[in-house]
Amino acid sequence: MTVRLATDLDRARWNGYVEHSPHASVYHRWEWGAVFDGTYGTPFLPLVATHEKRVTGVLPLVKLASPMFGTSLVSVPWFGHGGALADDDATWRALLDAAESLRAEHRAKHVELRHAHPVPARGMATRDDKVLMHLALPPREEDLLKAVGPKTRADIRRPEKEGMSAELGGVELVPEFHKVYAAVMRDLGSPCHDQSLFEATARAMPERSFVALVRYQGEPVGAGFLIGMNDTLEIPCAGSLHHLTRLRGNMLLYWTVIREASRRGYRTFSFGRSSADSGTFNFKKNWGAVPVPLPYHYLLAPGATLPSMSASNPRYHRVIETWQKLPLGLTNALGPRLVRYIA
Repeated sequence: MTVRLATDLDRARWNGYVEHSPHASVYHRWEWGAVFDGTYGTPFLPLVATHEKRVTGVLPLVKLASPMFGTSLVSVPWFGHGGALADDDATWRALLDAAESLRAEHRAKHVELRHAHPVPARGMATRDDKVLMHLALPPREEDLLKAVGPKTRADIRRPEKEGMSAELGGVELVPEFHKVYAAVMRDLGSPCHDQSLFEATARAMPERSFVALVRYQGEPVGAGFLIGMNDTLEIPCAGSLHHLTRLRGNMLLYWTVIREASRRGYRTFSFGRSSADSGTFNFKKNWGAVPVPLPYHYLLAPGATLPSMSASNPRYHRVIETWQKLPLGLTNALGPRLVRYIA
């Protein structure tokens, strides 16, 4: 068995392995390397394990180098989870050994592995404050409506009675999606991704991604970006304008994408990551979603400690409050320059 940095010549075998791995997610796919590098200039460091030309494991790593937070290797940043996939313990250990060598070579403070599947995390430092929220999807829409309960059904009908409508599309809807998404992120006190990140993703994986919009009086007021593989559809970025919360546009948005997931044959809808017992956690739980562990495992440099970028950290409160007060045009310009450093 050998472990090495993969090249473009490995793309087909890499994706073939990912598509047939029972624990893989869409975030393990090869395409993310070019998407992230093309948008933010972040180097892609994909480790592949092979045995007699057969792929036995993969570990997609992205290098983030920040003047404030230092250098780290993450699998994978921004959209939630990834980590190592391996056929057996020997391959797992070999991938981690190679990752540690890369950490030392790039003088990174740590390697962060976001595992949404069971792994033999022997001896690694771990954070377990995040979970994924998964909703099992029945094959029929009427069963889905029944499962969400009467209160949620009433909340789904409310926005349509108020005159809201929903539509689905591809890369052509990304600008309107981004208009809503960027405003929501500003109001939350977080920098937004660049519009080109979503356009590049939609073009790189058009058969796996789509955009959902909710309109009110002709204008987009809710939006979500969706991407899926095998039996799971993910919604890494979504939101509705805060000043229209009373109209329940978010409920129409999520009902639209959950129903579409079922129609497309997905068996699981992933609401994405949340902190346990947070407001977003409870929103997702009300849909019937259940938490799935999402431990972050770390290979730390000597003397390094676990990173903490949580918004609940008191040291970030003033920064968040200041960001929320900035003009939207300014946060749209500054956000992508900052978010590239925040995994």
